[in-house]
Amino acid sequence: MKQASGSLPRVRLSAVLAGSLALLAVSLAPAPAQAAAGAGSGPVEPGVPYYLVATKLDRGLTAEGDSVRYTNSAGDRGIPVVFEKDDNSTWGEGYQIRMQRRGGTPMLCHSYERRIVLMDSCRQNPWMLVSTGDSFRVKTRWDGSYLFFAASPAFPNDKALYWKDQYGAGDLDVMEFKAVKAR
Repeated sequence: MKQASGSLPRVRLSAVLAGSLALLAVSLAPAPAQAAAGAGSGPVEPGVPYYLVATKLDRGLTAEGDSVRYTNSAGDRGIPVVFEKDDNSTWGEGYQIRMQRRGGTPMLCHSYERRIVLMDSCRQNPWMLVSTGDSFRVKTRWDGSYLFFAASPAFPNDKALYWKDQYGAGDLDVMEFKAVKAR
């Protein structure tokens, strides 16, 4: 059988073109992890109440006056918190965290005494959740460094929720947390 002159190059050209378009489509498609991250997935859903449980301590958060503390007993989840989306920051997206307790829902704010305190409102950068596998760390940016939720080395005698500067002295332990939906 003899082919018409000129039909063979068209077949090759269309095969090359189809292959190139397929490669282009694959290279432009987002990876599954990137697609999930872009879809707003994460350890919490804004507006939903969660217990914030320190995995290493097996304790939630509670309040005493305006001070945020770890609960007295292991297994106690404490008082629920609500994460409110905050994307009005020069440091990126994050959350304002409000504790749901009687008499209002004050925000978790960092203080100059290295403690996390409750205030009606606070001027700070949003809290960000940094995944560490099955759990996450809570951090914010302040004065050029990051502040992480931490615990005192004197725990359980000192149950206050502290912040630790990433570059600070090692006298506080950065904690990892899980968000457990409140019922």
